Amino acid sequence: MSDAGYAVRLDGVTKEFLGARQRHTLFRVLKSLRGGSNGNRPRSLDSISVTIPRSEIVGVIGENGAGKTTLLKTIAGLYVATEGRVEVNGEISLLAGLGAGMIDDLTVTDNVWLYGAVCRVRRSKIRAAFDGILQWAELENFANAELRTLSMGMRTRLAFAIAMQIDSDTVLMDEAFSAGDKRFQEKCNRFFEESKSAGRTFVVATHNLDFVRAFCTSTLWLHKGRAMAFGPTDAVLEQYIGFEKR
Repeated sequence: MSDAGYAVRLDGVTKEFLGARQRHTLFRVLKSLRGGSNGNRPRSLDSISVTIPRSEIVGVIGENGAGKTTLLKTIAGLYVATEGRVEVNGEISLLAGLGAGMIDDLTVTDNVWLYGAVCRVRRSKIRAAFDGILQWAELENFANAELRTLSMGMRTRLAFAIAMQIDSDTVLMDEAFSAGDKRFQEKCNRFFEESKSAGRTFVVATHNLDFVRAFCTSTLWLHKGRAMAFGPTDAVLEQYIGFEKR
């Protein structure tokens, strides 16, 4: 990792998606011949410029469709920005759709290895952490059980226990812990409390404002693809809640 003081820097980042008709080459040609324009396309991200410091937990908030997921996928490199520049300092991982890729017909043990690979965790680390993963997920007695036999809460704990082994410099999380029960939330809270002093960067897109208030040093508020505010969490939440009440 370099000595730069930021984890991610976005400079005028815009992301546009073409609709099905606009993607059709003939449609675009005919529209051009009629004197039409390909402009005014919907922007999922609109000129976002923010610098995310290293070693902080940063929240990303906003209503559904605000651009939170698009932002994380653009930072991770899954989407290419239509305009602007994305700079990432160090290794980065995206955790979206917690548990996506685990298979019902496989055992808990098999899924630990499988989901570890999905999360790009080294096999040596999974091997060393295996017992701790089952202990954190409270599944010590279920190593040979098929995943389909577990409750949703048990599956969620297992997926997060594996994802906790990600050792990238920056971890992007997209509603990664919103589906768990109260006990799962408490365990996640302890993880993030410990992570505050671990020197890693987390960028967490969430609707859980209690989490943001408790753990996020800074927060980015998105609205219809635009950055409405970015700064100390208390100040941003005050603006966001006031806007939502209007």
